[in-house]
Amino acid sequence: MTGRLARLRPLLTAALVVGILAGVWWAVRGQDWSVARPLVTGDAVPYLLAAAGCNIVALLCAMRSWASTLADLGHRLPAPAAARIYFVGVLAKYVPGRIWVVVTQARLAADAGVPGTATVAAFLLNVVVMLITGLVVGALAAPGVLGGHGWWLLLPAALVIALLVRPDAVGRLAGLGARLVRRDLPAVGTGAATRAALGWQLACWVVSGLHLWLLAVALGAPPLPALAAGVGGFALATVLSTLVVVVPDGAVVREVLIAVALVGLLPTAGAGAAAIASRAVCLLTELAVAGAVLLGARLARRRHPAGRVPATATPAGGVGPEPGR
Repeated sequence: MTGRLARLRPLLTAALVVGILAGVWWAVRGQDWSVARPLVTGDAVPYLLAAAGCNIVALLCAMRSWASTLADLGHRLPAPAAARIYFVGVLAKYVPGRIWVVVTQARLAADAGVPGTATVAAFLLNVVVMLITGLVVGALAAPGVLGGHGWWLLLPAALVIALLVRPDAVGRLAGLGARLVRRDLPAVGTGAATRAALGWQLACWVVSGLHLWLLAVALGAPPLPALAAGVGGFALATVLSTLVVVVPDGAVVREVLIAVALVGLLPTAGAGAAAIASRAVCLLTELAVAGAVLLGARLARRRHPAGRVPATATPAGGVGPEPGR
């Protein structure tokens, strides 16, 4: 049965994407796409550059959140090693199925002395942190996207508060999960770094949403109302599309949800243009940051020939740099 599902998965993915694209076409057919013209003029360049800058900062915040989670599991990585593992893993998300991200990160983390069990645990815990903080920030756009059903976003907000009060619960849950699968985590921290992980991920959502706000304003959306719709709408759309694991990085699903968040502020075609431009900005900045990290790693290897001690994880509680610094 598993083998049959594996063979059908590409067909199901293709069918889902085609279905969504057909629905999008049906919704925007006959729309006046001239409203998207402001994004291809010289006046839009400052907005596009600022949007790219926001997303780059957001990516760095996300990396520090992941590194903080790993540090709380006993492995504090130097900034170059953390960046290489995290950002190369980011590129793997464009392959259907989240498993490729953790496989890539585990392979690279092994070179830095991090056991696979800790890498997988950090990945899973970081996904939880990402989802609950994204839903909290997504509450800003809940009235426009979810209507009267937005009240349930109070639940992840309560969970975030609980984790800020008792962050050690994350490490305890990770240890319990490892024992259930008969694995051992080398160490579990006190939870202090978990607070940092939550803070960095919240910052990531807010800053990343600013890029969508800038694009919406460039297309003519009123700045103040577009702020909540852009920041909250991007977080909510990203979280919900992440749950559609058969589509690489929530492709198309995220764009539809972003358009829904903006459609009250822009014409349908303009909201769709903002969503597509958002995808382009995110993709280009992710490729640029990952490329810069890989180039930096290659240059570092040239400056430090083989035989030097490589950058490895520092045990939690030992002397070492802060995560991501």
